[in-house]
Amino acid sequence: MAPSTSPSLAPALSPSPAPPTTIDEVIQQANDIIDQSLRTPSRIGYFTALYERVTVNVRRALIAGNVFQDNARMAQLDVVFASRFLAAWNTWSSGGTPTKSWKMAFDALDQDSPLVLQHLLLGMNAHINLDLGIAAATVAPGPQLAALKEDFHRINALLSRLVAVIEVELGEVSPRLKRLEAISPDGENAVFNFAMDAAREGAWLLAEILAPLPQEKWGPIIEAHDQVVADLGKLILHPGALAEGLIAWIREAESKDVAYNIQVTGG
Repeated sequence: MAPSTSPSLAPALSPSPAPPTTIDEVIQQANDIIDQSLRTPSRIGYFTALYERVTVNVRRALIAGNVFQDNARMAQLDVVFASRFLAAWNTWSSGGTPTKSWKMAFDALDQDSPLVLQHLLLGMNAHINLDLGIAAATVAPGPQLAALKEDFHRINALLSRLVAVIEVELGEVSPRLKRLEAISPDGENAVFNFAMDAAREGAWLLAEILAPLPQEKWGPIIEAHDQVVADLGKLILHPGALAEGLIAWIREAESKDVAYNIQVTGG
């Protein structure tokens, strides 16, 4: 393993790229962030590398044409969904203020204490619990939302691959986490699957609230939901005294080499 280097707060991205309009542009912009994260290094590469893999899988499903009922709509959903993460990152890295849930995830990047797993979960929290519902209501407003539901659940099955990647591959950077999984694999699976299922259901409920309304009325609803998601982020970072002791034990053996960790989370 290469010697660890001290991560910087944010990789320089100048100027901010235009919002993506295709999945290929999403993948390119994600790879730009990953590349800069490897050079800098920056922990934003953890979530971005993982997310890029999921986006590539969505692209393959669209090319295959046998996964979704409406490929054009799902391509649009993927772009709108990803654009919220990319916009949040570009806002924050250029000195602006993103949503509270993303700000919490980004503020944690310069902290040494969170595990790689916690950084990934903070990104998943903001992106699925907040962004996914907004994206769904954006591409399927009003009565169109009902027709999206089946494909929404199908894309969520692809998002579930995040869980599989976390469980299998994080053992390379966090051997004590792997030991815990070996002791109780069913317990860990239950925790992750419950968290993902709850996030997806919450995203759909948010979409159902937003879709019937004109977008100019979304602001207060999104702001209130964002606060709830940010509060969940606080629990991810600070889960309580008992868990803090376990996290400290895992942290002792976890890789501090950010660039190496990015390569593992990115496959």
